Amino acid sequence: MLRILALLLLLLPAALPAQQSTRSQPKPWPWEFKGKPVPLKIVDDETNGTQVVTTRHFRMVVETRIARQDLTRFARVVESVPALVRSHPLPLWAPRRQEDIDIILCKDEASFVRAGGEAGAVGWWDGRRGRALIRADYFLAPPQPANSRLQPRPNQDLLVHELIHMSMSGILWRLPPWFSEGVAEYFAVCHQGDGWYLFRDLESLIRNHLRHAAGKNKEGEKFHLIPVDEILKLDHQGWLKTSQNQFDGNAYLPYATALLLVHYHFHGGADRRARASVHLSSLPKLSTATPAFPTEEANVIQKRLVKYWSSRGLQLVFGE
Repeated sequence: MLRILALLLLLLPAALPAQQSTRSQPKPWPWEFKGKPVPLKIVDDETNGTQVVTTRHFRMVVETRIARQDLTRFARVVESVPALVRSHPLPLWAPRRQEDIDIILCKDEASFVRAGGEAGAVGWWDGRRGRALIRADYFLAPPQPANSRLQPRPNQDLLVHELIHMSMSGILWRLPPWFSEGVAEYFAVCHQGDGWYLFRDLESLIRNHLRHAAGKNKEGEKFHLIPVDEILKLDHQGWLKTSQNQFDGNAYLPYATALLLVHYHFHGGADRRARASVHLSSLPKLSTATPAFPTEEANVIQKRLVKYWSSRGLQLVFGE
């Protein structure tokens, strides 16, 4: 009996590392995520003609009339974002505040700019005040393709994009804009409506999204996008100028390259994803300058993007 006990004690230390490594394995990447219906309170503010919609984390101030059933759907969308980001395998959840966050649905561009939004934009995360601004006129009736006969549907993805910024607001200043904007676009593309997100067949979702969003820059079968090296160099002010100064007014172009870059880092293998995860985990603890985001040389990434997407229905041309 003593011999058996001694043998077990000898084997036990060898078993512990295996248990620890199993626990440290990263969470699996999601296939889909469905937000749940949420309780909400709607109050008509007769003094200024707005509707105020309160949910667990958010207060939506609506400057135009929206039916209750639509407000219920929008509430489900906004509450889906913190639930999704909290559960995500990468440590993206880093808000400065977790509750009582304002979302202002401005009735038009003039109201949007007065509230602090950038002229020409349709959505804006105001980090200083900790609130999201949305142009309701664009949000409720976004532009449709010229040959479309469908009724415009609210662009719920705009809510998702800005609230991803909210979810990462505590580390945004330590992240390059290509990553923060690319992550917001990544989740917006995955969003299929009413708080439902798909992460499978993501290449098809991205391809179809870019065909619509970057269609102005299509020449034949080729899409002309901003080069990777230009996007990687941009600071936050440079990002704003780049999106505002695109030929033919297509402000989406930097977002298109950023979306492809984030997909590259999220879905380009376990090593690339692990490096991104370690970097993100380190940001809230830093007291010194932020190290560069871990990535490869721009020309290497660009060649890989062209090759990867050419076999998936997107012919990419970076630059002129």
